[in-house]
Amino acid sequence: MKHIHAPYIYGAVRLRMLAESDLRDTLAWRNRDGVRQQFKSPAPLEWESHHNWFLRYCEKSDDLVFVVEHVATGGKVGQVAIYSIDNVKRTAEIGRFVVSPEYQGQGLMRQGIEALMRFASSELALRSVYLEAIETNARARALYEALGFVQQEAVEGLIRMERSLNDHV
Repeated sequence: MKHIHAPYIYGAVRLRMLAESDLRDTLAWRNRDGVRQQFKSPAPLEWESHHNWFLRYCEKSDDLVFVVEHVATGGKVGQVAIYSIDNVKRTAEIGRFVVSPEYQGQGLMRQGIEALMRFASSELALRSVYLEAIETNARARALYEALGFVQQEAVEGLIRMERSLNDHV
């Protein structure tokens, strides 16, 4: 069963756990042209499959999805996630990053990813996180490198990048 975490604030953003009431927004963000093409499965998602994913997600203890909110306004900035949490190796994958079009280009999603890494270190006691980026997504790769991620390997159009959390981000 999923552990419920209290909201986590870092800088101008707050991470709060995804709720069923957020699904319409996250589906719209994920299905936008230019966004969905950056996912492993670029086809538009239908409501029923998105909702069924959420029901399965609610049962998973190693998968946490957060809505990033702007602290000052309460506006929904986007979504970030940490999953495949390995409590033995103290590692996890992060991703499922999608931004609300209203907040695109404001740097708040970068803060959301930074908040997620701080959460992973302080609340989950993880040592490192990794992610996969589409090889052709130069903008995302540049952001991840700026956040301290280092390329580990490239396989079938995906680049795996890792970041140590020992410095507490």
